[in-house]
Amino acid sequence: MSNSWSKEDRVHFESSEVMKQLEKNLIDNYKKLEAIQNKIASDAQENAEKFNNLTKSIKGAEAAMVSFNQTTSASDDGQLASDTADSPSDDEDRSDDDSDNLADKEAVLEDLRKMVKIALDEKEYDLVYKIERTIDSINDKEVVCE
Repeated sequence: MSNSWSKEDRVHFESSEVMKQLEKNLIDNYKKLEAIQNKIASDAQENAEKFNNLTKSIKGAEAAMVSFNQTTSASDDGQLASDTADSPSDDEDRSDDDSDNLADKEAVLEDLRKMVKIALDEKEYDLVYKIERTIDSINDKEVVCE
């Protein structure tokens, strides 16, 4: 259609403010699209690098887990063989277990007492009550209601 226009009409059309604004808007939008496209490309490259690093980390963790499992199973096999060869008497085992249980029990009780002090400082009386009930149940004390 513009080919059928006269030279004079074509000059006025190309020099019009509307055409200049349209051309400016097209160029601005094209530059914005290029910037977005470049950003997407760089983000995709960064994500690919992160994915590769993550994959390497996972493979390393899998290798460590396999090594740990092999070491654990090997030590379990060796431990079973040594246990049968040097088995102490049952009385010695029980005394060791009792002393271990007593030490664990005292450590737990000490931690609970510290928690009671902290709860009292913070005026959390409901929590203090619950902790003291737990301490009593560990000590096998019967709570008598008055």
